Amino acid sequence: MGKRKRKNHNTSFPWMVKEENLFIAPTGNEIVTDAGWEKISFEEARKLFSPETFQEWYELFLENTDISEILSESNIDIDLDDESAIDNFLQRSDWTPKQVNLVVAKAIYKNHTWVRGLLISTPDVEEPYFHNYEMEAIRLGIQLRKYIFEDIPVINDCKDAVRHLHGRYALIGWQPRNCVTAAHNLKISQATKVYNELLWDEDWVDEEDEIY
Repeated sequence: MGKRKRKNHNTSFPWMVKEENLFIAPTGNEIVTDAGWEKISFEEARKLFSPETFQEWYELFLENTDISEILSESNIDIDLDDESAIDNFLQRSDWTPKQVNLVVAKAIYKNHTWVRGLLISTPDVEEPYFHNYEMEAIRLGIQLRKYIFEDIPVINDCKDAVRHLHGRYALIGWQPRNCVTAAHNLKISQATKVYNELLWDEDWVDEEDEIY
């Protein structure tokens, strides 16, 4: 199959794309995508990221965690005003949470169920920018489209995400939440392929507006 020719766009900015142009009618033959959270063990989450990425998250996590809860869980009595003692405890104990919320991108087409770990959740930081993770779900769908070698739409239920990528990739569109339920409900344990950070960096080649 030849590459699709680059489209000519009348608009240059995402916010100028008319809402009706984002919608692609359901056909039953599209890749559906979604982003969301899944609670998994700390150790399983750790396997999905490079040591550098993981360390950055861990430091941010500690900054936004109630230290008193960690001390209580560890049966340690330390004055909360003694920052030096707390720092020493954290360095010595290697304390970690038992479970974490993982932000995941998901894409489904027939028997292909793909999941990509995006980051370990820090809700205070990520919530205002969640459409960025929906954009990553769309990119996962595009990667799946390359793999199956089909000229079919990639669908997501976040209009902002679709709007931002509408002029970059062919055949991506918006459908309401009920149309992406399968992707929304997909769990890591059900996935036929799970992308960790390293594997995604190796596989993903960002080529604008091309179908494979």
